[in-house]
Amino acid sequence: MGMVRIGTSGYSFRSWKGTVYPPTIKESQMLSYYINEFKFNTVEINYTYYHQPSAKTMASLAQKTPEGFDFTVKLFGGITHEPFRSGIPQHVDTSLSAQFTEGIAPLKESGKLGCVLAQFPPGMPYTPKTWNYLLSLKESFHDVPLVFEFRNRAWASNETFERLREADIGFCAVDCPPLESLMPLIPEVTSKIAYLRLHGRNPNWFKEPFRRYDYVYTTEKLEQLLGTVREMASRSDKMYIAFNNCHAGAALRNAKALQEMIDNQ
Repeated sequence: MGMVRIGTSGYSFRSWKGTVYPPTIKESQMLSYYINEFKFNTVEINYTYYHQPSAKTMASLAQKTPEGFDFTVKLFGGITHEPFRSGIPQHVDTSLSAQFTEGIAPLKESGKLGCVLAQFPPGMPYTPKTWNYLLSLKESFHDVPLVFEFRNRAWASNETFERLREADIGFCAVDCPPLESLMPLIPEVTSKIAYLRLHGRNPNWFKEPFRRYDYVYTTEKLEQLLGTVREMASRSDKMYIAFNNCHAGAALRNAKALQEMIDNQ
């Protein structure tokens, strides 16, 4: 079974102060607290979806974290989302890919880059033209390990998994509310990296987007996920599990609980 790394989708949230972090903690202290108090060895960097990463910031993260710690970095939305607002793009803007690659270079050079996570919009259609775009994205990142997260159920097919496997692109399994349009939880692995994101199962996913990630996994539900984790980890060299139910620190509590369950097996 491959190495299982568990963490959360981000580590710096106001709602974590006074809930899972000390009430007076400074933002600059949060990553160290996350590592030292909770003993996690990975975290997702999410701000890079909104802004291109800077090499200076990534170098600082690499320097502040211990050996054995690594980061998964969410791909810039200007690559994954914006191009689809006006149809289906032909090819990736390679200048954006190059800028992103340059920004994360310090993590890659230090051995602290786990992979880049490309999350695509729910409305992204399953078409040959879309596949051309996705494969051009892979080509533009050369040897940077990529994992794709689909939010549209149309992508839940054997053809998707085979094409990802052929291109050496990882598939991100997702746990989210069982709504008709959303991806179901499929424990598929298409590269050396397995990835599972746990978004929570709030039934008001679309009705109340601001509370989308307000959800706590019970002990029973975490135990039910252990089979999925074992299956995916057994088919990979390394597995990442990221809790994205970040409201009021639920992700941190759930990640710690799942880590303890795995350690005690």
